[in-house]
Amino acid sequence: MSLDRGLLYAEACFETVRIVRGEVFRWPAHVARLRRGLAQFDLRCPEELLPLCLHAAADVGDDALVRLTISGGLSERGLLPENKRKPHTHVQAWPYRQSAQAIALRSLRWSPGCLARNAKFTADYAATIRVLHQARQDGLLAQDEQGLFIYNDEIMATETANILIHVNGRWFTPNADAVLPGIVREALLESACIELARCPLDWLAVCDAMAVCNSGCFVRAVASIDGRSLTTSAELFSGLVEPLQGQTGVPDGLCV
Repeated sequence: MSLDRGLLYAEACFETVRIVRGEVFRWPAHVARLRRGLAQFDLRCPEELLPLCLHAAADVGDDALVRLTISGGLSERGLLPENKRKPHTHVQAWPYRQSAQAIALRSLRWSPGCLARNAKFTADYAATIRVLHQARQDGLLAQDEQGLFIYNDEIMATETANILIHVNGRWFTPNADAVLPGIVREALLESACIELARCPLDWLAVCDAMAVCNSGCFVRAVASIDGRSLTTSAELFSGLVEPLQGQTGVPDGLCV
């Protein structure tokens, strides 16, 4: 029986990176976020993680999606064991394949509550899966739709990506402690092509375009929100793509 604390207690953090021809977009930022999360478990982040990720990526091709998970390692049962824990490193890799299906979002109330998120905790995804499963069971979310989470009448994020919203000629992203500080999102904020703001629920009725961003797709246009079609013209999204092009780890010909 496995006594890995990531399995027993979800005592684990992870990062997902896309590795294109052996290069990673903003690798130091991924490591910094991983360290922040592990510190909350009083765990030390292992060194020399990049070679492990590059090796795993090389085994599957020139364009790979790699998930790096650091767990609390093996120990005796107990939430706070007295023995010293030794973190375990888990690396998984798949060929990157972007879905050709247009992104359709459906707004969902985020019922578990919103803890501050400064890292990617495995346990957070367990809560997300439960919310999505319940929404589909209740007929609130179709199989071809992704969830856009709403908390206290403010827009937060999608299931697996940060959200960008185009309102009155400007791009915004939600400013809330419960929103993961995404690596691509931070790059777009630094380039000043998007702005932090409170994003009220009623923006969903007036925005003319939306996009998702994460370290897999980088930036993708959203085709609809709650059944309402949105603009997906390349011209509108060029300001989001141009700051990323040419950077290390960004695929050639990036488009939305």
